[in-house]
Amino acid sequence: MTTNNEQSADMQWNTEKRAAHYDDLAARTIPDRDLFYRTVTDALPDESEHVLELGCGTGLLTARICSTHPKAAVICIDSSPAMLAVARQKPELAGVTWITGDIRDSWPPGPFDAVMSTFCLIVLEPDGQRMVLRQAYDRLRMGGVYITGCVVRPADVEEELRQLARWETFMEDAGLDPEDIREQRASWDGARESIHTPDGFREMLGDAGFTSIRCPYHRGLYAVFVGVR
Repeated sequence: MTTNNEQSADMQWNTEKRAAHYDDLAARTIPDRDLFYRTVTDALPDESEHVLELGCGTGLLTARICSTHPKAAVICIDSSPAMLAVARQKPELAGVTWITGDIRDSWPPGPFDAVMSTFCLIVLEPDGQRMVLRQAYDRLRMGGVYITGCVVRPADVEEELRQLARWETFMEDAGLDPEDIREQRASWDGARESIHTPDGFREMLGDAGFTSIRCPYHRGLYAVFVGVR
């Protein structure tokens, strides 16, 4: 049996290994990728001046934040030096502040207008996820928003299997290598206990203190949640 720590170590290794090709991998694994990311940035208030992104990876979301909110000061935290190395090479991200570190550790003091993330919470055990959400709440100004794009698990097991089959078909049609598809499917199984149902994710946000929780995007296994402090 794989422990949470072993699971996180495996994901970290894969992250380092795949950093150079991560942007292409994301295009072949995330259905409706542009709409998904656009929904995340659409939830960012126009007047946002200070934004913290957690688990930024190669800067896929970061680039969209900088494009839609060019005056915002953006700080990004990620534990992967290889991912950050790719992000730093992107000219459109020249003004971003990069921090190498674990998102469960200390953050810049803030306050921030928004804390944002995509796909980084699932590498943490549930207690770690709750800790990160509480820290996000504490770092936001009153009225600030936490925005996250993530995967969610259908409450019904049969529906989960149907959605997983559709996801695999999407990856096949997108031209992803069969071995990569098997690895993606295995990553779901390995992280399943850390993947919440939509109702479970809402509950976790509420327990962290967020109000006016909404879900502007939910298609298949992917969803976007917004919580207001």
